[in-house]
Amino acid sequence: MAEYVVAGVTGHTGSVVVQTLLGSGRKVRVLARDPHKAERWKKRGVHVGQGDLSSAHDLLNALRGTEAAYLLLPPFAPATTSVRGKAKKMIDAMVQAIGGTDVKHVVFLSSQGAQHADGTGPVVLLHDAEQELKTLKTPVTFLRPCFFMENWAPALPDAKEGLLNTFLPAERKWPQVAAHDVGTTAAQLLLEHPKQHRVVELAGPEDAGPADVARVLSKLLETEVEPLVEPLHQVAEAFTGMGFSPELAAMYQHLYEAIDSGHLCFEHPESVVRGKETLEQALQAMLARL
Repeated sequence: MAEYVVAGVTGHTGSVVVQTLLGSGRKVRVLARDPHKAERWKKRGVHVGQGDLSSAHDLLNALRGTEAAYLLLPPFAPATTSVRGKAKKMIDAMVQAIGGTDVKHVVFLSSQGAQHADGTGPVVLLHDAEQELKTLKTPVTFLRPCFFMENWAPALPDAKEGLLNTFLPAERKWPQVAAHDVGTTAAQLLLEHPKQHRVVELAGPEDAGPADVARVLSKLLETEVEPLVEPLHQVAEAFTGMGFSPELAAMYQHLYEAIDSGHLCFEHPESVVRGKETLEQALQAMLARL
């Protein structure tokens, strides 16, 4: 039976990919930096391999003899410096490992806006990854979801007190998607057999913004929630105040500016795939975890 490799299983999307593949009767192996955090998969018959995504050796061992793989750049710890260099080390390891095995297909978690070489904050790292992975003969599907609905999670404790903190205008709307839809879409794509590289862009059922989030939270919390719009130019300052390195904080400043200006956009808006999970469903699940 064909076997599938999944990275990022302790994050928002990788666990859903594994769950979806197992649910369809597929054989799965997972790659985790800390195998103890993937213990629940071992109990379900999944092979758990210890590995570092910046190690070509670890990736080679994980990919050898498998049908397809779900790979990503994991989020960096807030205090990280030399971000682009650390990302490049992981990208180079992926290129070396994929090229050194007979894996038939890779689904790589990229992002909306990855077609741009600059001006998108941390999404630039995914642009770099796409450029390098395109040099491979192995077909790579670049899955480009938009803004994750789960990004609202840090604002929820204050929302319970009536205020939704945001750096973007209350009436501004932009594409948002639930992590669960990203994971299920990635799993479906893994089972396909493309002959060449391709881009699949993904959004939720409808665009939304701070006013919409506040309205949904007011309903779910049964209390009035109002958007509190902070000045956009204070993003970097706010992030450094939360312990982010100046380098990463500046990247998030650029990301929010790109959302506000529309620079963070889909390359092929006419063919965007729409997920099923609504903003209300995603927020309800996040509130249940508080």
